[in-house]
Amino acid sequence: MATPDQGRSVGRQVLPANSMSAVRLRNNDVLQQAQALPFWSQDYTQLSPGSFQGEVDSIATRGIQLFRESMTCSVDELANAPANAYVIGIAGKVTGDSHWGSVALAENALITLDKNAELIFRTSHQSEISVAVINTERLDDYAEQVLGVDLRCVFGKIRPVERLDQARADSMRRMFNDFFLHLPPIARITPNHAAWNHFEDEIMTECVQALASVKPLTQRATDIRIHRYLVNRVRERTLASPLCPPSIGELCRELNVSRRTLNHAFMRVLGITPIAYIRNIRLNRVRADLQTCKLSGNSIADIAIHWGFWHMSLFSRYYKGLFGELPSETRSRHA
Repeated sequence: MATPDQGRSVGRQVLPANSMSAVRLRNNDVLQQAQALPFWSQDYTQLSPGSFQGEVDSIATRGIQLFRESMTCSVDELANAPANAYVIGIAGKVTGDSHWGSVALAENALITLDKNAELIFRTSHQSEISVAVINTERLDDYAEQVLGVDLRCVFGKIRPVERLDQARADSMRRMFNDFFLHLPPIARITPNHAAWNHFEDEIMTECVQALASVKPLTQRATDIRIHRYLVNRVRERTLASPLCPPSIGELCRELNVSRRTLNHAFMRVLGITPIAYIRNIRLNRVRADLQTCKLSGNSIADIAIHWGFWHMSLFSRYYKGLFGELPSETRSRHA
């Protein structure tokens, strides 16, 4: 019989054991950004209007991945990390409201995700994170044998976002900065090279020391899990009936909440109204269909109607307002 951890790891990608993967990508499309990070399964919905710019730098081998991601628009992310791996990182740029998991995010905060957990990340309008993804067995053994730290105990006590003291935050940030500054030559090192062994030790030591330095808060932290539940239900309902998206009244009756409660949940989690979110979800899906061959035989109007947009001039205005270009420009670029 499969254990709960084994069940949650099914379908997830696995970090490479011997080969090396190195990526440095620059994107101007949120959907391409979602696909840019190797070994992750991600779904991005652009929330804030404007032209999108994103960057991803990643290197992975021997059960460890380091990546840095930055974006210029607020995005709602649903993601699965590689199987059986801890996610440990630091928030760089945070401009505006942002939540990692169910906790508000600030610059220089420690961010974590336990093995095989789902990540829900609402980014700020300008965001940057630097992250280490490390096979749990490797890091558990290293933490206990080299540093005398029980990581399962640590992860049982900390929140997804924790404050770091300034010295620890500076040390962690320097490690990532040095690593990504020298990414091209590092990517040419073979996984068995002595230099890579040194990098591994530095990465694991820095991550374990950051985790061990956290002093969990005794008071109850602000939590948005209930609000996030409402957002997720609205998302599921919207995607389940694309041709006829639900009204706010229908959603309130199905969720047994008032309009005020639903609106408050969305403003608290995403910073936009339910109406704007439902529209943005559908606009992002239209954009995905315009970029792929899935519905290539259909006109732009056909695709728009499939996602519940019946007024073409209004649809075009909404689309350009969110993505900074007309639907025809998106299609012609991917023809």
